[in-house]
Amino acid sequence: MARSSEKKQKRKYKLKRRAKILFAMLIMGYLLFIMVEQELEIHKQEQAMEDLKAQITHVEEKNEMIRRQIRYTQTESYIEEAARSKLGWVKDGEIIYIENNE
Repeated sequence: MARSSEKKQKRKYKLKRRAKILFAMLIMGYLLFIMVEQELEIHKQEQAMEDLKAQITHVEEKNEMIRRQIRYTQTESYIEEAARSKLGWVKDGEIIYIENNE
C-alpha cells in the first residue's frame, strides 16, 4: 500500500510539475505575443513619423518659395512690370504699339 500512495504522490508531483511548465509556457507565449505586437506598433509609429518629416520638409520648401515670391513682389522691378502689364502704364516719352490681329 505504501507503494500505491508513493505512486500517487509521484503522479501528483508530475502533474503539478507539468501544470507549472504549461503555465510558464503560456505566460512566455503571452509575453512573446505582447512583445511582437509592441514591435509592430513601434514600426507603424516610426513610419508615420517619417511621413510627417517628409511633409514638414515639403511645407518648408513651399514656404521658402512663397517668401521669395513675396520679396520679389516688393521690388521696384516687379511693381513696374505689374503696372505696365496690368494697368497699361507707360513712362514719359514711350509709345505704345497695339497690334491689330484681324
